[in-house]
Amino acid sequence: MKRFLLLVLLAALAPMSAGANGADNRTVDLVSGRVDGHPVLGRTVAGVTAVLGRPDFRHGNRRLYRIGWGTPTDFSMEVMFNRTNGALRAWSIVFARAPVRDARIGELLGRTSASLQAVVRTEYADLYTLIRRYRCRAGMCVGEFAQRDRPLHLTFGTFPAHRTHLAIWTS
Repeated sequence: MKRFLLLVLLAALAPMSAGANGADNRTVDLVSGRVDGHPVLGRTVAGVTAVLGRPDFRHGNRRLYRIGWGTPTDFSMEVMFNRTNGALRAWSIVFARAPVRDARIGELLGRTSASLQAVVRTEYADLYTLIRRYRCRAGMCVGEFAQRDRPLHLTFGTFPAHRTHLAIWTS
């Protein structure tokens, strides 16, 4: 269900994010999911805000919630939360604009999705398995990696005439 929700949200939001100027420089650790050196996944809204700074928008309800930097339809980064054990906890981080850097790979979103798939397969062969090869269906182009022994996933893709996006999420 999380995978479906993530794909639907990316399909709706990524095309709108493509025309924006990337003002935020972010680093992400594809091994741990840390952003700018901070753990984000599993944290509360207050915890994420404390480590990443005040978001530009907040939307949602008691069950599902999202915060982001940029606007709701034109963001550089968005964190999605769902209710777990009575608290809203981060389960997904979506990057829609460059620059976003990883220590092993370098710039992530400045690549095509096919190039991103190839470099993740090469640089993280010891950690990630490609579970959905990048391909396009019905105007939606998506690929997915899963960590071999942990619940971390990478979903990436493009939408027609738009840039690459990347989501890091827990299953």
